[in-house]
Amino acid sequence: MGLLDVASGASMWRGYEYYTEHKVLARDKVSDTEYMGIVSGSEGRQYTAFIDIEHPRKSHCNCPFAAGRRVVCKHQIALYFTEFPKEAKKYKKEVDEYEEEQQYRAEHIDELVEAFINEQTKAQLREILMDVLYDSSDWTFDDFVRKYIE
Repeated sequence: MGLLDVASGASMWRGYEYYTEHKVLARDKVSDTEYMGIVSGSEGRQYTAFIDIEHPRKSHCNCPFAAGRRVVCKHQIALYFTEFPKEAKKYKKEVDEYEEEQQYRAEHIDELVEAFINEQTKAQLREILMDVLYDSSDWTFDDFVRKYIE
């Protein structure tokens, strides 16, 4: 499991932004798998980030978010992307593809739902409706009863 696998989505995105904004001010390769850097943070503060790509949980940073915790912060991600720019490109491509897919779904969801419904038999639709009603919240069920039964 790599450093990017243990970081939150928010840390990943903010770290990527810090990388593109060149917020890593200095960096050193400590060993083949360890890197240390100074990263400019909010309000001009500077933080020392350490990453171990072989053992991500050994990575640390002295920022308020990560200090004393075993989490990966945006400063560590910025350092990682600075050391491995191909990984930053790969990450950005994945984000762009995901956003395109979400945009497509948002623009075509009505068509997709209608096509799905049209492909179902009456018995399948009955079963789906029952599943939706009984698996939904109480207010959804009550709203259905008020609109269509009472």
